Amino acid sequence: MTNFFILGPCSIENEENYIESLKSLKPYMEDRDWYFKASFDKANRTSINGGRGPGLKHSLDIFRKVKKDNPNIRLITDVHEPWQVEKIADVIDVVQIPAFLCRQTDLIVECAKHFKKINIKKGQWLGPNNLVVSVDKVRNTNPDAEVWITERGTAFGYHRLLVDIDIVDRLKKHYDKVIIDCTHATQRSRDVYGMQGRREVAERFFLSAPIYHYDGIFAECHINPPSAVSDGDCQIQMERIPKLLERFDNISQCLSGWKDENLK
Repeated sequence: MTNFFILGPCSIENEENYIESLKSLKPYMEDRDWYFKASFDKANRTSINGGRGPGLKHSLDIFRKVKKDNPNIRLITDVHEPWQVEKIADVIDVVQIPAFLCRQTDLIVECAKHFKKINIKKGQWLGPNNLVVSVDKVRNTNPDAEVWITERGTAFGYHRLLVDIDIVDRLKKHYDKVIIDCTHATQRSRDVYGMQGRREVAERFFLSAPIYHYDGIFAECHINPPSAVSDGDCQIQMERIPKLLERFDNISQCLSGWKDENLK
């Protein structure tokens, strides 16, 4: 049953936004299995002019301040280069490997050296079995590491993504946790569709996760999505999270005790 959450803004953006996001989520999430997410650098933006965030050096100070003020908070962030991994190891609880880097051997190995939990975002061009080699890279370096896979959909042509819910059980054979990326899974070409994503669809993915047996939910949320430096069209409005959690709990309760059967 889905009972695990990675929630937070796409980018730290700045200290004020990061801490305000934490304060908004904490009352609803502190009794749940939750990791607070934000990126210190959006290094894979489409445009060279796209906002990237405050960078590693400044973000380390922010991470440490948040940890000091919130001793029980657990943080997750992504890395793009091997040299960054050791620098965040003392303050970040789970390291995340971006989808575009999910096969980068040196990066994966370095993460396995310093982290007990690694979340690999599945590239949208890869099938469910193609990323098992990344698990091998982790296990060969750190046999005790916990490896998560976050599904963000598969490329459907050049302009949009589709989520194949049929692969969840297959992914579970290889990974310790299988997570649905509710927000990035809605991404599409702005030039073709006029928008980068659909946050209302992200909410539907959020609510459907228990039905399709995902172990966890990854969802980016923002206090004011239109003002976000990245992925503004995809991020869920922060004020919607309490209601989503309430409905999520209702759906999970309805599914309690349900067992799938093979219909013939």
